Amino acid sequence: MTQGLTIALFNASAPRRVYPYAAAGIALITLTLSWMPALSEPLLRLVLFYSAMSLAYITMPLVRRGDIPLMASWVILISELTPCIFGQMLSPERVAADTFGVFMATAPIYIARIRQVHQGDIRAARRRTQDESGAPVTAVKIQRADI
Repeated sequence: MTQGLTIALFNASAPRRVYPYAAAGIALITLTLSWMPALSEPLLRLVLFYSAMSLAYITMPLVRRGDIPLMASWVILISELTPCIFGQMLSPERVAADTFGVFMATAPIYIARIRQVHQGDIRAARRRTQDESGAPVTAVKIQRADI
């Protein structure tokens, strides 16, 4: 006999229609802060990009897990190449700190997914899969027997 457990969590996520604005806001704030001379130290930049990535994952949970780091790489690129227009050199320490901040926020999400796959939590059909008539295919819930 199985008993169900319901856990109510605080919903900190934004509605999907707000995601583009939230992403743009997070990116602009991160870019603005990354251009400040006070945040030129690698450790501070690592914390800045880690915080921005964590905020993005919290506010936009329904975005695919790989899309947020992809956009973060563009933010890093813009953050590092814009000062080059004004005659400053590219800093490998800052690029490494920015990239490591993104990696630190992203790694636990991928580790959790790898654990789910190893535990057998996989979908039988993809979300965007269609059958021959063009109708979306619904995922089949796989039940695993207790060992």
